[in-house]
Formats: sequence, C-alpha cells, structure tokens
Amino acid sequence: MILPISSLNFQKYNSINKINKNNLSETKNETHRSGKEQSGVNFYPALINSITFKGLRKTIPDIGHEEYKAMSPERKQFLRKKCKSFSLDADASQMFDPKDLNIPLLSDKDMADFVKISSVYNKYKDHDIICLGRSPKWFLNTSLWMKDGIKDYKFVPFSQSWLRYDPIDGMVPITRCLPTEAEEEAYFKFLKHKQVDPATLVENYKKTGKKTIITDYIQTSKGLASFLDVLSKFAVKQNVPLKDFAQSIQIIGIGSLIYTEGFYYDDEDFSEPTPRMPERLMPYEDIILKDYKFYDMTYPVFEQMLLNRNSNECRSTFFPHRLWGAFNPDKYKTGMMSEEKMRALQLVYPANKSDFTPAMKDYRNLLNFRILDYLEAHDLLTEQHKSKI
Repeated sequence: MILPISSLNFQKYNSINKINKNNLSETKNETHRSGKEQSGVNFYPALINSITFKGLRKTIPDIGHEEYKAMSPERKQFLRKKCKSFSLDADASQMFDPKDLNIPLLSDKDMADFVKISSVYNKYKDHDIICLGRSPKWFLNTSLWMKDGIKDYKFVPFSQSWLRYDPIDGMVPITRCLPTEAEEEAYFKFLKHKQVDPATLVENYKKTGKKTIITDYIQTSKGLASFLDVLSKFAVKQNVPLKDFAQSIQIIGIGSLIYTEGFYYDDEDFSEPTPRMPERLMPYEDIILKDYKFYDMTYPVFEQMLLNRNSNECRSTFFPHRLWGAFNPDKYKTGMMSEEKMRALQLVYPANKSDFTPAMKDYRNLLNFRILDYLEAHDLLTEQHKSKI
C-alpha cells in the first residue's frame, strides 16, 4: 500500500526542490556564460519535473549512459552516497519487497563478478540477440555500456509458462495453463513486429550464416520451453521447416549452479542446467543444443540480481499470455505504464498489480548509476551509446 505523503516528507520535498532550483539556476548561468547549450542541462530540469505517483515524487531522475556521462564529479559523489544510504532513506512500503532495501552490487567483488557474466555477451556482438524476459536484461544493458560490448538486443517479454517436466514424457503441457488461440495470434503479431518470428530468424541465418541468440535464466527450463513452443507453432503457421528454424537459433543460459544444487538431495548427482524442448522440437533437440552455452555466476550475484524481486520487478515487462492481447509492451518504457492502464489490465489479469513506485524508480536508477560508475572507474565504459533503460 502506498502511504500518503507526510508533513515531514513534504518539508523534505520543498528542501530538495529548493536545492534543485539552485542547481538549475547555476546551470542556466553557466550556459549563458558559455554561449552554448551544455550537454548536462536537460538533466537538471528532470530533478524538478519528476513524474509523480499517487502524490509522491521520485528523487532520482532516470540515469542511463548519456545522463551519467553528463554528470559533474560532485553529482557522481552525491549519488555514490545515495547508493549506500538508500536502505536507510527509502520508504519500505513503496518497495516491491520491503525486506530487501539494499542497492545490489555495492561490493566491488560482487560487481566484478557481475561484470564478468555481462561481458560474456560481448562474444556475441555480431549476432542478433533476443533477451527473453526480464532476467538477462541487467547483464545485457551492462554489455551495451561496455567497450567492445554488444551494439543492440531485442527485448521480448515473456512471463509464466505452461509446460512442466515429466521424467518419462519430457515437457508436457498443463491444459488449464495453455494460451488461447486469440492470445497466440496476438503474440504472433507482436513477434513479427519485433522481427523475431521464425521466418525472419531463418532468413537472417541464411543471409548472414549467424544464428540468433536466445538468452534466458536457465534452471527448470519450463519458461524457455514454453517460448520455444510458441515459436515452433508460429513456424508451422508460417510454413517454415522446423529443421531450418532449429538451425537458426542458439541458446545462451545464465544461472547459478550453487542455487541449482539446492534442489537436489545430498546423494543425487546434478548437472549443468540444460534447456528442454517442447514436443514439437524434440526431433531437432541435438541441432538446437549443439552450440548451447551456460554461464555460471556466483551465488551473491545471482541472489542480488535474479532472486531479488526489487531488481527483477518491472511492471511494463510483465507479459503473461493473458495480457498478450491487452497491451503492447513496446509502447511503455520501464515502469512508465499509467495507473489507468494498470487498472484496466487488472480486469484482464487480477494478479497484475501496480507497484513501480518512486522508491522503485530510485532503486532502478541508482543501480544503473552504480553499474555505470564502476565501469568508468575500471576503464570499461564506452564513450558513446544510446541507453536502454
């Protein structure tokens, strides 16, 4: 529940607003003296004209690569302190998970391990990359910001699944969880708009000889298998041979072996998580898994970036099949879906809820800052890039 703004917070708001007006005034004077527009000028009005959420105001404007590069040393130092003090300053009632308020990756060791996993995507910078769901997004964004990193990727939201693993029958569908034909048609349309439909993937492979990378968090593989179930069904609809489709994709998995081990008994052997195929693609499993790679991360990074629901919460990227025909996720930036739209979506999917609050925005922006700041400190930050937030 979002609490009403208190008189203390109102005083704090006025104090912050006064400081920001002073910053804006100084920036305008600096621009006037130089006789030209400064690269960081547009950054300061964002401090004053922040987006409101039920009467509350976020204090940290959106931070991507461009905003970071425009910051003064003083501003960077201020935000470093904000990262460390966030757990003390944040309104816990605004957080998706009020029990986990720390900004992730404050330890340089954890950040170095996080960057190590992010940098594996640099190997695939000459390939088209599909980011399946929210889980790989922080890692891919970091690769985008790195020297010698990837140049782009396609974000394909995909939430929930309808396949479960059976030791005898493999991946089997749960009938009550299957998408309807109307939902599938809506998602097919979305995939074609994103140019990640099977016909496009096969055409690109034949033209370039390079497979399209599909990357996801891999453990049970039920989410990825459900996505491949949709793609393969779309391939049949497009009259694309399934063998050609299988040859056009390569799967890159990320996860934690330590976390996976916790699901096994002490006397059981366990192996590296490997994707499982839906029934339609079982004859082509060897082709799809031929170049499969899994990248294991340390448990602290896994816990902070994948288990942490504050890191992984993003309401405009929550896209279960019941919402496939209800909205176009490309229309909304991260967390920018209106309350009116959220209420309408809740009628379609009651479990969908609105909780990308000002505190959650600050959390997201400070984590962006922390990653960018580390990359710059270690001479890993690219000079020019258009950020994806």
